[in-house]
Amino acid sequence: MARHILTIRKLGEKACWLLVQQAIGMPEAKTRTNFMTERVAVLIFAQHSLPERLCVSAAVRQLGGAVVYEGNRSVWRSELAEYREQLMPIFSYYVDCLYTYGLPVASWDPARIDLSFPLINAGSPDAHPAHSLADIACMLRNSRNLGNVTCGWLGCLNGTLHSLVEATAWFPFSLRVALPSHVDPAPLKRIVAELGTDVTFVDTPEEAVKGADYVFAGCRKGLTEEEHVRWNICSELLSRAAPHVRIMLSAPPINAIRVENDILRNNKASMLIQQSEYRLRVHKRMLHWVFLDNDDS
Repeated sequence: MARHILTIRKLGEKACWLLVQQAIGMPEAKTRTNFMTERVAVLIFAQHSLPERLCVSAAVRQLGGAVVYEGNRSVWRSELAEYREQLMPIFSYYVDCLYTYGLPVASWDPARIDLSFPLINAGSPDAHPAHSLADIACMLRNSRNLGNVTCGWLGCLNGTLHSLVEATAWFPFSLRVALPSHVDPAPLKRIVAELGTDVTFVDTPEEAVKGADYVFAGCRKGLTEEEHVRWNICSELLSRAAPHVRIMLSAPPINAIRVENDILRNNKASMLIQQSEYRLRVHKRMLHWVFLDNDDS
């Protein structure tokens, strides 16, 4: 039976911890192996994202596999929507695993369409398991004990935030979330209520970062001009955080809440390079996991 990675919650506590610990334990992120030799991964991207495409492609190729990429400038989306159940058995003759990007998790039901090959969510509006696990691996590498870690989120909703919220069920960090006024927090608050975990919602960036060990620069989509000025990560804002605060980008710099250049490029608080490394590590471990390399039997 094929394994799939769609959300943190469906992945479960054991698999999440396994992937994070194995990512941390890899001696070198760019290590090349033949694990994916003769395996083909198809990347179906409903939205363009060069960083995500590079990361996933690098993971597959460095493990010896081949990649087929299909971007958003074609008719495949309509075909997939209308004939998904008919197309997937055909896909199984050509590919060994399928990555999707930009398609809501709710649009996939592996059990209903009886997928015979692994499906991996490389990022969607409502879940981004790879990003959240990679960021948690970074936090563990730097803080060791997540039970004492507080994270502050600034910005709009995206898949990484959804997955971080779900991850609080398995990993003992606390999370404070500040969303701009035009964003409706109700759906996310319902998830938090179901989980019963240490996630709180605040009104301002200042409240979100107060005493925080890690500050996430969330998505800035839909911000007003006034919010663009106020919702940014600068030295003054970080003075309210913990002295050892680290900055985590949850989106490419062009899409994320603005971070001052001196902080992003030169400041030791920036985790941009380490995040990229651990995303590669996590994607490699995901490939091992979906192909049953870590099967209990």
